Amino acid sequence: MKTKKGDMPAQKPKKKFTWKTFGLCLLIAQGLCEIFALVEIVLLDMLPFKYLAGINVFLAALITVMSIMIFKKSKKSKAKDGIGIGRKILSVILVLAICTGSLYAGMFAMKTRKTLSNITNSQTDVRAVIGVYVREEDPAQTINDCIGYSFGAMNTETDFEYTTCAVNDISGVLKTPVVPTGFDTPDDLVGALYSGTLQAIIMNESYATIVEDNEAYIDFESRTRLIYEIVITDDVLIANGFAPEGDNDAAAVDDITAEPFILYISGSDTRSKILNVSRSDVNILMVVNPQTKQILLINTPRDYFIPNPESSSGAKDKLTHLGIYGVDCSIKGLENLYDCKINYYGQLNFTGFETLINDLGGVTIDNPVAFSSKNVPGYSYSQGEITLMGDEALAYARERYAFASGDNMRGQNQMRIITGVINKLTHSSSFLTNYASIMDDMSGMFVTSMDSDEIEELVKMQLGDMAEWNTKSYAVTGTGGSEITYSMKGTKLYVMYPDEESVAKAQQLIDKVIEGGILTDEDVA
Repeated sequence: MKTKKGDMPAQKPKKKFTWKTFGLCLLIAQGLCEIFALVEIVLLDMLPFKYLAGINVFLAALITVMSIMIFKKSKKSKAKDGIGIGRKILSVILVLAICTGSLYAGMFAMKTRKTLSNITNSQTDVRAVIGVYVREEDPAQTINDCIGYSFGAMNTETDFEYTTCAVNDISGVLKTPVVPTGFDTPDDLVGALYSGTLQAIIMNESYATIVEDNEAYIDFESRTRLIYEIVITDDVLIANGFAPEGDNDAAAVDDITAEPFILYISGSDTRSKILNVSRSDVNILMVVNPQTKQILLINTPRDYFIPNPESSSGAKDKLTHLGIYGVDCSIKGLENLYDCKINYYGQLNFTGFETLINDLGGVTIDNPVAFSSKNVPGYSYSQGEITLMGDEALAYARERYAFASGDNMRGQNQMRIITGVINKLTHSSSFLTNYASIMDDMSGMFVTSMDSDEIEELVKMQLGDMAEWNTKSYAVTGTGGSEITYSMKGTKLYVMYPDEESVAKAQQLIDKVIEGGILTDEDVA
């Protein structure tokens, strides 16, 4: 049609946004969300093939059903699109629900991968944490308040590199050279601070709990204040002209779902938050045979008097003290004791222990004897089957003063708790449904040398067969005494002399599990 000169040309009518177009957008959004969820689940690599196949079929069915609902015309409908208003509303609601669920599943899998990576990659090159302590009544609140203070530090070969790095750091902060007085033992160092001979001490934080083993300094935590920390890493050692230290030599197995392995479980209640340089108060070997579904827990008392691998002369030390030289020192000490090879380690502080129990919804154990806690007053435990939440389980695991056998009974109770955790992990859906939140809560409080792929393979194996595991525990024993230890020269401390017969039996049990044997109650009696 022609228009008169000067008239505006006729505009084409705008294309309407139809239900068909809107429905296509809905399906594209649903498809993208489902693909996101599927990719993240596949990358997580924890589900057996049969579950992945089922998820694929389910997601494909969802997209098919929604396509039919959105585009199939209804003969009874008079609407232009051939679909009733009710079906439209329902389709939108369902697509939004599917998208939300897919996004949640994808984000859950992504978060799980991230937190798992944080835990398995949190093995840092931190070698020690050196603290600067003053008396509680001292006016200094920060290191900057210590200009002109008299300092003291450890003067031993073991601490030389760390102390030098710390002194250089403090000198740089204060902008004046710091020349500390050297001491051969932590007791002498703390004693000089108590007496006022020193105004501040520079000490490996791992020694803080060791000095409390001496009754004269049992109040160290309340009588002193930590005002500065120096984290000693490989980079710090290099910057100060020292060679970095080697990593622990725990050797991973080739196939963790097929080969037996030993995991060292180390627990710490020290003031230091750096797990790999903490005193270890829990020392349990978990011997696992994934083919026979056999788990053996071997407890070694914290005060066991054994050679310290750090000593070139084979000087003996309390097992708990080996942890201050790094987890590899504890591993070597236990390997020498049991003549075995430890493949992995896992370190957990007591805060992480309590968090794990709570996230699992508590653990159920069979308590052999009723008692009231003396170490942490306010907790009582009846005989028989009991269910414990985090704080109750922690008090239960730490108690030794309520028992005549002291640390021996504490070790057995710790293994009961661990057995309860294993049962919860393998028989309950609480771990699988709360996996991401549990791993996230444990971040910073738990570290393992296991690779994330290995943990994923173990989870996949358990989901695939949901097998029953046979878990047995055994505790080596000993007799108490008093000795000067490698870590506390000049001071006699309580130690436990190993009972060679019980150690030999532990070695036999370890060998039996590794070789594919099934343990009975009589074996561990």
